[in-house]
Amino acid sequence: MSYCLNSGCRKPYNPSGNTFCQSCGAKLLLSDRYRAIKPIGQGGFGKTFLAVDEYKPTLPKCVIKQFFPQNSASAEKAAELFRREAIRLDELGQHPQIPELMAHFQQGDQQYLVQEFIDGQNLEQELVANGTFTENQIQELLWDLLPVLEFVHERQVIHRDIKPENIIRRNSITLPDDGGEIKGQLVLVDFGASKVITESSLGNTGTMIGSAGYVASEQLAGKASPASDLYSLGVTCIYLLTQVAPFELFDVVEGKWVWRQYLQSNISEDLGRVIDQLLAPNINERYQFVREVLKELESVKYQKSFAGSGSQTGSNNPSLLTKILGGIPQIIKGRIMQEFGQTESALAAYDRAINIRPNNYDAWYKKAEVCYQLKRYESAIFCYEKTVKLQPNHWQGWRSLGVLFYQFNRYEKSVECYFKSLDIQSEQPMVWLWLSLAIKKSGDEQKAQMCLYKARQCLPNSRVETAEILWKAWEKLIQ
Repeated sequence: MSYCLNSGCRKPYNPSGNTFCQSCGAKLLLSDRYRAIKPIGQGGFGKTFLAVDEYKPTLPKCVIKQFFPQNSASAEKAAELFRREAIRLDELGQHPQIPELMAHFQQGDQQYLVQEFIDGQNLEQELVANGTFTENQIQELLWDLLPVLEFVHERQVIHRDIKPENIIRRNSITLPDDGGEIKGQLVLVDFGASKVITESSLGNTGTMIGSAGYVASEQLAGKASPASDLYSLGVTCIYLLTQVAPFELFDVVEGKWVWRQYLQSNISEDLGRVIDQLLAPNINERYQFVREVLKELESVKYQKSFAGSGSQTGSNNPSLLTKILGGIPQIIKGRIMQEFGQTESALAAYDRAINIRPNNYDAWYKKAEVCYQLKRYESAIFCYEKTVKLQPNHWQGWRSLGVLFYQFNRYEKSVECYFKSLDIQSEQPMVWLWLSLAIKKSGDEQKAQMCLYKARQCLPNSRVETAEILWKAWEKLIQ
């Protein structure tokens, strides 16, 4: 099936093989490559269509956004926002939890934006289908989304429209041989309202953009900051916990939030305190940066992990020696626990090492390995990304990211990570082999064969060693 993008077409549906619309004669392929299948949404600035990329042999799905403002009076502003979204996606789409920009162009007199298709439901749809979220689900949401927000803010961008509809969960992946199910990552979408942070913009009044009920007071005044996104995330949490509209969760007479009155299940005081600070109406009383929220959540986790143990080793106050050594004793403890199969204890030890020295890339890498072992793949990706951010020459971290992205069918990202690993350490036959498979999945048979040849060149002369390497490569793939 093809769908005509001419807004004046009366019969937009066409057979899939058509080049031109049989009703109005308009060209059906955008940029001779992208074919719209059906409309999937419409907003104030444009229409959204599900499409396929006919340039690639696997015909992967994608999303076409067509600039089509409903209000002609605001057309110039809408065009600016549309161009802005393309720029933001191009800058931020390297993150696995932000849609990748595939193209931005003008055809005829209209602008188009083509981006990665995120196959899944948004959190508003999840709420309608499954009911209110539990405390564990909210904690998972915060742990999954806060690092994405940190990535955005570090690149001097404020999203300005965080709400359940703009958070999509990728569909879960079922592993073969009863290997269980990988819960899909959360993806932050719709950067049309985003704003670049500059020294002057933080103090100046700009345009108020955002969704009613989710917008902080300073953003209403046109002075959005990173803390404004954290406020919107807090409102998202209480809406998911209560399924009650945000306006009804705030007592305008008392000037305070009353969301606890609408809870359908109890939550801990610790999480409640974190949410309250996210929701603080006064920006000076609110978290200013993502790292502050993550630190608070980590502290809550530690308190739960060591509550009731009565052991001094479980204290959150590390000794002077441990501080001097930068968490090294905890890493050693983690490795010992890992060797004995005590994965949760190992995880707690690595967490403490990170708490003592957050830039300890070895602790992040070890934690990532345990998360992968426990099939907590989203957490593993986050920790591996932390590893290579702190130590860009960590070839093992890049290699492991390549494996994980391959598992999630993100072959282009997998290829990128494998190449970064090989740039640092080129003699890795296993990685060359995995790279050839990822490139083949992306549709480039010739390059895949070249990588396979390189893998053969890197193999040792010993048949025993070669067999061991190939076995390990295959074992990793089937995991």
